[in-house]
Amino acid sequence: MDEAGAALKLIGRAYADLGIRAVRHRLSLPGEGAGEGDGGGKYVADPELWRRATALLREVLDASGIPYEAVEGEAAFYGPKIDVQIADPAGREATLSTVQIDFHQPERFDLRYIGPDGARHRPVMVHRSVIGSVERAVAHLVEEHGGAFPAWLAPVQLLILPVAQAQYAAAEKLLHRARRTGLRAEIAGPEHGTLGARIRAARLVPYQAVSGEREAEGDGDLVAVRLRDGRRPGVVPGGELVDRIAARVAARGLALWDGDAA
Repeated sequence: MDEAGAALKLIGRAYADLGIRAVRHRLSLPGEGAGEGDGGGKYVADPELWRRATALLREVLDASGIPYEAVEGEAAFYGPKIDVQIADPAGREATLSTVQIDFHQPERFDLRYIGPDGARHRPVMVHRSVIGSVERAVAHLVEEHGGAFPAWLAPVQLLILPVAQAQYAAAEKLLHRARRTGLRAEIAGPEHGTLGARIRAARLVPYQAVSGEREAEGDGDLVAVRLRDGRRPGVVPGGELVDRIAARVAARGLALWDGDAA
């Protein structure tokens, strides 16, 4: 029970870090008749196994304080499970994570371990799928954010846009500083099209830093900031911008700029 409960807590922490919201928790039970026989071959024919595993999972859920509903016909072949359900923007529901207590497979494979008492014991198998398949988790995040990922998750966090070739040196200086800080930064220079075209092509990048003739004057440390949502906070030193982005990334929230709702 402790191990299954710890797995459920780990799922909750992973969801919090990834910005995934569970719409409900489901205790998935076998269909009618599985406790008396084999449920038509769909479930293991062991009523005591089902009773013990179901009771333990109910205790785990009750102890967690998480609301849940029991649904028949959704169990695995070898036992009941906790399913963590997510939904896409259209309301379509899917299972992303599971926790299962399995008495059947240790018995089937005759698994044993030596306990502190020196005797041989049968283990209990706890299956946990923290974020399910990586593909399903990523697909859900793509749909949830429409590709406009939070700053900490975005593939490119900062795009530096030198207006002309003359600003390339200043852009590269900012690029190196950003990467030393750990940010995922790139340069899109004039060879990739007009400034307007480059801005439109990078519309999903959280932060854009434009370096033009005026910004590159002097030590060339200034950049005009553009946010993904269309806001223009103004001209700031490049080092300050890097520090601001790094702070937003470390916060792992949805806010793009100071003062935004987290």
